Amino acid sequence: MARPTISILLRRASERLRSAGIGTPRLDAEILLMAVLGQDRAGLYRNLREPVSPEAADRFFQLVERRARGEPVAYLTGRREFYGLEFFVTPAVLIPRPETEFLVTWAAERLRQRARRSICVDVGTGCGAVAVALAHALGPAWQGTLVGSDISRRALEVARVNRDRLAPRQVELICGDLLDWCRGPLDLVTANLPYLRPDQAHSGLAFEPPQALYAGEDGFALYRRLLHQAAALLRPDGGIICEIDPGQRQLARETAQALLPAARVQILPDLAGLDRYLTIELA
Repeated sequence: MARPTISILLRRASERLRSAGIGTPRLDAEILLMAVLGQDRAGLYRNLREPVSPEAADRFFQLVERRARGEPVAYLTGRREFYGLEFFVTPAVLIPRPETEFLVTWAAERLRQRARRSICVDVGTGCGAVAVALAHALGPAWQGTLVGSDISRRALEVARVNRDRLAPRQVELICGDLLDWCRGPLDLVTANLPYLRPDQAHSGLAFEPPQALYAGEDGFALYRRLLHQAAALLRPDGGIICEIDPGQRQLARETAQALLPAARVQILPDLAGLDRYLTIELA
């Protein structure tokens, strides 16, 4: 029996994923086959007529079936691109989203303006995406301290892999509950904490860790605690940037302003125009 070619496998997988209601069937099929064959997209298309071994085809269709049941591509391949870097991910961590990249850009701009050796903590670091990407954005010449903290030891194991691969000397990792472990003073706090309400759960989030998604009845429980802690730990000219749910705009602004009345508090939109980022800048 003739072995199926790359072209045939892609067509069959795309049809299967399309029938399962997956929104990007061809793209997902390509990514999964690239992972199985160890090829990039150029190699895949250069070899469309090449036959694939039965073993590789079986592994590929096992992944396709898992994707058809809704499992995210990032967990199936163990990889996710964020800020131009390839991160290792597992079901122990939230999959990094493109909108979170703004935290890196905002934080890097602020830290570059500082003459002293600054200290920045990324709270709820997960796979380490923000902290590691920030280290890359600042470059090896930056002499400050970057810390990624998380309450989950399993998440920190993933972050350690990414730190060691991508920024081995620039990011420290600490296991702790928000900033309970920290004495300060801090120049900057970044955070993409769980911010969803339980009623916002849907099937697209079913495979990601609940502790990285949901935070109390209004979704703001962890941020209330973090903002209280950060207010006591920031330097007089420190800052905070948090990713929030758009529906928390007013709550986030009022909470921050009550804790830090002299600060400049803003809610900034993401690329879709949704109120996504809480920024706090002290004098």
